[in-house]
Amino acid sequence: MTTTTSPARIRSHPADGPARSWPRPGHRLLGLAAIAGTVPYLVLKAIWLTGGSAGVHDPTLLHDASLTVLNVVTVALDACVVALALALTTRRGLQAPAVALLLPTWVGTGFLVPMAVSILPATLLSLGTPPEPGLLAPWVQPLVYGGFAWQGVFLVAALAGYARQRWGAQLRHPVRRAAAVEPVLRVVAGGAAVTALVSAVLHVATGLVIGGGVTIMTESVNALLAVAGAWGLVALVRRRGPRRLAVTAAWTGCAAMFSWGLWSTVTTMGATALATGGVPAAGLAAVTGLLAGLSGAIAALLAL
Repeated sequence: MTTTTSPARIRSHPADGPARSWPRPGHRLLGLAAIAGTVPYLVLKAIWLTGGSAGVHDPTLLHDASLTVLNVVTVALDACVVALALALTTRRGLQAPAVALLLPTWVGTGFLVPMAVSILPATLLSLGTPPEPGLLAPWVQPLVYGGFAWQGVFLVAALAGYARQRWGAQLRHPVRRAAAVEPVLRVVAGGAAVTALVSAVLHVATGLVIGGGVTIMTESVNALLAVAGAWGLVALVRRRGPRRLAVTAAWTGCAAMFSWGLWSTVTTMGATALATGGVPAAGLAAVTGLLAGLSGAIAALLAL
């Protein structure tokens, strides 16, 4: 007889293999490497928050209240990376409540994976072109995005090992869903997938409207992540294709849509110094991505 797996049951069996042999030294190094990647960013933000203006062309910009709040928030987010890296690579982390660990890790994945896949490469490619007048010195973005990309690579690697140790059986073998869940699941998943595809089209439109190789590259990756999230979600609901690949695609794609959609929406609606305007498709891509990422995550949890 097949039964439904509850979060409480998952927490009561924290590891597939013997916990005493985990983590291995190599897995611990993943956490330490992720923590090391936070240092450049935290140092730069500490300088800015304490009155310094390293890398900023106009120091008065740092006196903007909205930017100060954003700096504090981003420092807190990077501090969360340190905490997550420790939780994902220590034996005590296996006992952490699933929601308290997975939610910030999911949001962090959404921020950091696009950094590694598109934003950092696009920034490095732009170094060969004459610099345009901007708010920051040319070295700031490669430093910041390089640190984020570094964090993303090692944090995701640590998460993969942690998930395999703690929830390997649940990820490999699906359980029977309650009959009452199926109709709700199909509606939520279908809506999320369609909204994700709309977001993908809007990202492509944004790249074409703004133009330039760097923008087209980053927006194309955003579109691909949205499509990946939609595919992974549908594959999980219909239980077709490799399960691990579907989980990875749904996790990463929905996380990227939610995290960057939320960031863009907040910075724009808050009229911060980082707000961008003039391209309606960009704003619509962010909002639809935010909605698709959130509803997709809910559907994915129901589908597991």
